[in-house]
Amino acid sequence: MADAKPVSIPADPSVRLGKSMGPNGPEEEAEMKKVPFKEAVGCLSFTAQVTRPDISYAVNAVSQFCSNPGRQHWEAVKKIIRYLKGTTTNKLEYSKRGSSELVGFSDADWGGDPDNRRSTTGYVFTMQGGAISWNVKKQPTVALSSCEAEYMALSRTIQEAMWWTNLRSQIFEEEPVLIHCDNQGAISIAGNGAYNPRTKHVSIRYHFVHESLKEGAVKVKYIPTTDQPADGFTKPLAVQKQQQFCKLVGVTD
Repeated sequence: MADAKPVSIPADPSVRLGKSMGPNGPEEEAEMKKVPFKEAVGCLSFTAQVTRPDISYAVNAVSQFCSNPGRQHWEAVKKIIRYLKGTTTNKLEYSKRGSSELVGFSDADWGGDPDNRRSTTGYVFTMQGGAISWNVKKQPTVALSSCEAEYMALSRTIQEAMWWTNLRSQIFEEEPVLIHCDNQGAISIAGNGAYNPRTKHVSIRYHFVHESLKEGAVKVKYIPTTDQPADGFTKPLAVQKQQQFCKLVGVTD
Protein backbone atom coordinates (compact mmCIF):
# COMPACT_ATOMS: atom_id res chain seq x y z
CA MET A 1 0.00 0.00 0.00
CA ALA A 2 3.04 2.32 -0.03
CA ASP A 3 2.21 3.52 -3.53
CA ALA A 4 -1.57 3.36 -3.14
CA LYS A 5 -3.72 6.19 -4.46
CA PRO A 6 -5.20 8.28 -1.61
CA VAL A 7 -8.98 8.62 -1.20
CA SER A 8 -11.03 11.29 0.58
CA ILE A 9 -13.32 9.00 2.64
CA PRO A 10 -12.53 5.87 4.72
CA ALA A 11 -15.72 3.98 3.76
CA ASP A 12 -18.08 3.93 0.80
CA PRO A 13 -21.51 5.29 1.86
CA SER A 14 -23.22 3.21 -0.85
CA VAL A 15 -21.87 -0.11 0.48
CA ARG A 16 -22.85 -1.89 3.70
CA LEU A 17 -20.56 -4.82 4.47
CA GLY A 18 -22.21 -8.14 5.28
CA LYS A 19 -21.54 -11.83 5.72
CA SER A 20 -22.82 -12.49 2.20
CA MET A 21 -19.60 -10.84 0.94
CA GLY A 22 -17.55 -13.70 2.39
CA PRO A 23 -15.39 -16.00 0.23
CA ASN A 24 -17.26 -17.23 -2.84
CA GLY A 25 -15.81 -20.69 -3.36
CA PRO A 26 -12.56 -22.52 -2.48
CA GLU A 27 -10.44 -20.36 -4.79
CA GLU A 28 -11.34 -17.10 -3.07
CA GLU A 29 -11.10 -18.75 0.35
CA ALA A 30 -7.53 -19.88 -0.40
CA GLU A 31 -6.69 -16.41 -1.71
CA MET A 32 -7.99 -14.69 1.43
CA LYS A 33 -5.94 -16.97 3.70
CA LYS A 34 -2.83 -15.33 2.23
CA VAL A 35 -4.10 -11.85 3.05
CA PRO A 36 -2.98 -10.23 6.36
CA PHE A 37 -6.54 -9.17 7.16
CA LYS A 38 -6.43 -9.53 10.96
CA GLU A 39 -3.05 -7.84 11.20
CA ALA A 40 -4.23 -4.85 9.16
CA VAL A 41 -7.46 -4.52 11.15
CA GLY A 42 -5.49 -4.72 14.41
CA CYS A 43 -3.23 -1.85 13.37
CA LEU A 44 -6.18 0.22 12.21
CA SER A 45 -8.07 -0.48 15.45
CA PHE A 46 -5.19 0.92 17.49
CA THR A 47 -5.10 4.04 15.32
CA ALA A 48 -8.87 4.52 15.53
CA GLN A 49 -8.92 4.15 19.32
CA VAL A 50 -5.98 6.45 20.06
CA THR A 51 -5.66 9.32 17.58
CA ARG A 52 -8.04 9.07 14.62
CA PRO A 53 -11.73 9.01 15.56
CA ASP A 54 -12.58 9.80 11.92
CA ILE A 55 -11.94 6.15 10.92
CA SER A 56 -13.72 4.57 13.90
CA TYR A 57 -16.87 3.54 12.06
CA ALA A 58 -15.01 2.12 9.07
CA VAL A 59 -12.66 0.10 11.28
CA ASN A 60 -15.53 -1.21 13.40
CA ALA A 61 -17.31 -2.34 10.22
CA VAL A 62 -14.39 -4.38 8.86
CA SER A 63 -13.45 -5.82 12.26
CA GLN A 64 -16.68 -7.83 12.31
CA PHE A 65 -15.43 -10.10 9.50
CA CYS A 66 -12.01 -11.14 10.78
CA SER A 67 -13.06 -14.80 11.04
CA ASN A 68 -14.12 -15.13 7.39
CA PRO A 69 -13.20 -12.09 5.25
CA GLY A 70 -13.97 -11.88 1.56
CA ARG A 71 -12.50 -9.76 -1.23
CA GLN A 72 -14.91 -6.88 -0.64
CA HIS A 73 -14.01 -6.85 3.05
CA TRP A 74 -10.33 -6.67 2.13
CA GLU A 75 -11.02 -3.85 -0.34
CA ALA A 76 -12.76 -1.97 2.49
CA VAL A 77 -9.66 -2.38 4.69
CA LYS A 78 -7.42 -1.09 1.90
CA LYS A 79 -9.73 1.89 1.42
CA ILE A 80 -9.17 2.90 5.06
CA ILE A 81 -5.41 2.66 4.55
CA ARG A 82 -5.69 4.75 1.37
CA TYR A 83 -7.68 7.35 3.34
CA LEU A 84 -4.99 7.48 6.03
CA LYS A 85 -2.32 7.81 3.33
CA GLY A 86 -4.06 10.90 2.01
CA THR A 87 -4.51 12.40 5.49
CA THR A 88 -1.17 11.63 7.13
CA THR A 89 -0.89 15.19 8.48
CA ASN A 90 -4.32 15.08 10.14
CA LYS A 91 -4.35 14.92 13.93
CA LEU A 92 -6.48 15.64 16.95
CA GLU A 93 -5.96 19.25 17.93
CA TYR A 94 -6.89 20.92 21.22
CA SER A 95 -6.94 24.64 21.91
CA LYS A 96 -6.75 26.68 25.10
CA ARG A 97 -9.35 28.93 23.48
CA GLY A 98 -11.76 26.00 23.20
CA SER A 99 -14.44 25.31 25.79
CA SER A 100 -13.28 23.55 28.94
CA GLU A 101 -16.77 22.09 29.40
CA LEU A 102 -17.12 18.36 28.84
CA VAL A 103 -19.84 17.86 26.22
CA GLY A 104 -21.21 14.56 24.91
CA PHE A 105 -22.94 13.64 21.65
CA SER A 106 -25.02 10.48 21.21
CA ASP A 107 -26.36 8.91 18.02
CA ALA A 108 -27.56 5.60 16.56
CA ASP A 109 -28.09 4.17 13.09
CA TRP A 110 -31.33 2.20 13.32
CA GLY A 111 -31.16 -1.34 11.90
CA GLY A 112 -28.05 -0.60 9.85
CA ASP A 113 -26.57 -4.11 10.02
CA PRO A 114 -27.75 -6.01 6.91
CA ASP A 115 -27.22 -9.41 8.55
CA ASN A 116 -29.21 -9.09 11.78
CA ARG A 117 -30.68 -5.57 11.61
CA ARG A 118 -29.07 -4.48 14.85
CA SER A 119 -28.36 -0.79 15.27
CA THR A 120 -25.00 0.88 15.79
CA THR A 121 -24.32 3.13 18.78
CA GLY A 122 -21.90 6.01 18.40
CA TYR A 123 -20.85 8.64 20.91
CA VAL A 124 -18.14 11.23 21.34
CA PHE A 125 -17.14 13.59 24.15
CA THR A 126 -15.29 16.81 23.38
CA MET A 127 -13.32 19.30 25.43
CA GLN A 128 -10.96 22.14 24.49
CA GLY A 129 -12.03 21.89 20.87
CA GLY A 130 -11.29 18.20 20.30
CA ALA A 131 -12.57 14.70 21.00
CA ILE A 132 -11.30 13.08 24.20
CA SER A 133 -13.47 9.94 24.21
CA TRP A 134 -15.38 8.15 21.46
CA ASN A 135 -16.85 4.74 20.72
CA VAL A 136 -18.61 2.75 18.01
CA LYS A 137 -20.44 -0.44 18.95
CA LYS A 138 -23.19 -2.62 17.60
CA GLN A 139 -26.16 -2.76 19.97
CA PRO A 140 -26.68 -6.13 21.73
CA THR A 141 -30.38 -6.38 20.81
CA VAL A 142 -32.59 -5.42 17.89
CA ALA A 143 -34.34 -2.07 18.35
CA LEU A 144 -38.02 -1.94 17.34
CA SER A 145 -37.86 1.72 16.33
CA SER A 146 -35.40 4.51 15.66
CA CYS A 147 -36.45 6.08 18.96
CA GLU A 148 -35.59 2.89 20.82
CA ALA A 149 -32.22 2.65 19.06
CA GLU A 150 -31.42 6.26 19.98
CA TYR A 151 -32.52 5.68 23.56
CA MET A 152 -30.26 2.63 23.89
CA ALA A 153 -27.39 4.72 22.52
CA LEU A 154 -28.20 7.50 24.99
CA SER A 155 -27.99 5.09 27.92
CA ARG A 156 -24.55 3.94 26.78
CA THR A 157 -23.40 7.54 26.38
CA ILE A 158 -24.58 8.41 29.88
CA GLN A 159 -22.57 5.50 31.29
CA GLU A 160 -19.45 7.02 29.75
CA ALA A 161 -20.46 10.46 31.03
CA MET A 162 -20.73 9.09 34.58
CA TRP A 163 -17.17 7.75 34.36
CA TRP A 164 -15.85 11.14 33.25
CA THR A 165 -17.88 12.87 35.96
CA ASN A 166 -16.29 10.68 38.64
CA LEU A 167 -12.81 11.42 37.26
CA ARG A 168 -13.32 15.15 36.93
CA SER A 169 -14.93 15.47 40.38
CA GLN A 170 -11.55 14.61 41.91
CA ILE A 171 -10.05 17.71 40.27
CA PHE A 172 -12.86 20.16 39.54
CA GLU A 173 -16.19 21.01 41.06
CA GLU A 174 -18.69 18.43 39.84
CA GLU A 175 -21.14 19.67 37.22
CA PRO A 176 -23.76 17.82 35.16
CA VAL A 177 -22.52 16.71 31.74
CA LEU A 178 -24.46 18.05 28.76
CA ILE A 179 -25.30 15.36 26.19
CA HIS A 180 -26.67 16.21 22.76
CA CYS A 181 -29.10 13.86 20.99
CA ASP A 182 -30.78 14.34 17.60
CA ASN A 183 -33.92 12.33 18.38
CA GLN A 184 -36.78 14.25 20.02
CA GLY A 185 -38.60 11.04 20.96
CA ALA A 186 -35.67 9.69 22.95
CA ILE A 187 -35.28 13.03 24.75
CA SER A 188 -39.00 13.06 25.56
CA ILE A 189 -38.86 9.57 27.05
CA ALA A 190 -35.80 10.45 29.10
CA GLY A 191 -37.04 13.74 30.48
CA ASN A 192 -40.82 13.59 30.56
CA GLY A 193 -41.42 9.97 31.43
CA ALA A 194 -43.28 9.32 28.17
CA TYR A 195 -42.49 5.63 28.46
CA ASN A 196 -44.48 2.60 27.35
CA PRO A 197 -42.84 -0.62 28.66
CA ARG A 198 -42.20 -3.23 25.97
CA THR A 199 -39.11 -5.27 26.71
CA LYS A 200 -36.91 -5.75 29.73
CA HIS A 201 -33.72 -4.35 28.18
CA VAL A 202 -35.47 -1.08 27.32
CA SER A 203 -37.03 -0.90 30.78
CA ILE A 204 -33.65 -1.19 32.49
CA ARG A 205 -32.16 1.54 30.29
CA TYR A 206 -35.19 3.73 30.83
CA HIS A 207 -34.84 3.65 34.61
CA PHE A 208 -31.07 4.25 34.42
CA VAL A 209 -31.39 7.25 32.08
CA HIS A 210 -34.41 8.70 33.89
CA GLU A 211 -32.70 8.45 37.30
CA SER A 212 -29.48 10.01 35.93
CA LEU A 213 -31.46 13.00 34.68
CA LYS A 214 -33.53 13.25 37.86
CA GLU A 215 -30.41 13.25 40.03
CA GLY A 216 -28.83 15.97 37.90
CA ALA A 217 -25.83 13.90 36.84
CA VAL A 218 -26.42 14.68 33.16
CA LYS A 219 -28.50 16.99 30.99
CA VAL A 220 -29.87 16.05 27.57
CA LYS A 221 -30.39 18.59 24.81
CA TYR A 222 -31.59 18.34 21.21
CA ILE A 223 -29.17 18.95 18.35
CA PRO A 224 -29.97 18.88 14.60
CA THR A 225 -28.52 15.91 12.73
CA THR A 226 -26.57 18.28 10.48
CA ASP A 227 -24.59 19.50 13.51
CA GLN A 228 -24.27 16.09 15.17
CA PRO A 229 -20.62 14.91 15.32
CA ALA A 230 -21.65 11.46 16.57
CA ASP A 231 -23.33 10.88 13.20
CA GLY A 232 -19.94 9.94 11.75
CA PHE A 233 -19.61 7.11 14.26
CA THR A 234 -22.77 5.33 13.08
CA LYS A 235 -22.57 5.30 9.27
CA PRO A 236 -20.21 5.96 6.33
CA LEU A 237 -20.29 9.55 5.12
CA ALA A 238 -19.91 11.30 1.78
CA VAL A 239 -16.89 13.56 1.18
CA GLN A 240 -18.40 16.87 2.34
CA LYS A 241 -19.99 15.34 5.44
CA GLN A 242 -16.76 13.50 6.27
CA GLN A 243 -14.87 16.79 6.19
CA GLN A 244 -17.45 18.43 8.45
CA PHE A 245 -17.31 15.43 10.79
CA CYS A 246 -13.53 15.76 11.12
CA LYS A 247 -13.89 19.42 11.93
CA LEU A 248 -16.52 18.78 14.61
CA VAL A 249 -14.41 16.18 16.43
CA GLY A 250 -11.21 18.25 16.21
CA VAL A 251 -9.30 16.26 13.56
CA THR A 252 -7.47 18.92 11.54
CA ASP A 253 -4.78 19.09 8.89
